[in-house]
Amino acid sequence: ALLAGVIITFAFVASHGESFQRTYPFYRLAGRSWLDLLLWEVIYLSQFIFLEFFFRGFLLHALAPRFGAAAIFIMVIPYLMIHFPKPWPEALGALPFGILLGVIALRSRSIWGGALVHMSIALSMDLMSLAQTGRWPLHWMPS
Repeated sequence: ALLAGVIITFAFVASHGESFQRTYPFYRLAGRSWLDLLLWEVIYLSQFIFLEFFFRGFLLHALAPRFGAAAIFIMVIPYLMIHFPKPWPEALGALPFGILLGVIALRSRSIWGGALVHMSIALSMDLMSLAQTGRWPLHWMPS
């Protein structure tokens, strides 16, 4: 919760930037209706479970027996690379964030902390972008 709070604060500051507003939400029609937004968020947030399973579950825990804590730095390289198309402050933040999530995953032996942090941040970023640009849905169903 503390980690999510800190990162959400950074996201709030970033949400005032044009590159952030152009990027989020990835689904351009998310503000068309509440149904669009809800369905998008269900799909978008569920992919973070798979992302955490791959990077902090499968990759990190497969490498840890051979490399120990250094497995975190091996795992974080491709994790950082998937952030390259995003706004540069987010891409840059993926390095320390990925390392921290790796430490948490190794110590807790679970992906759920990282998944919940990722989901809360992603949801906040989408909602902040919609709020900053005045693209809140006005109707339940697309018109």
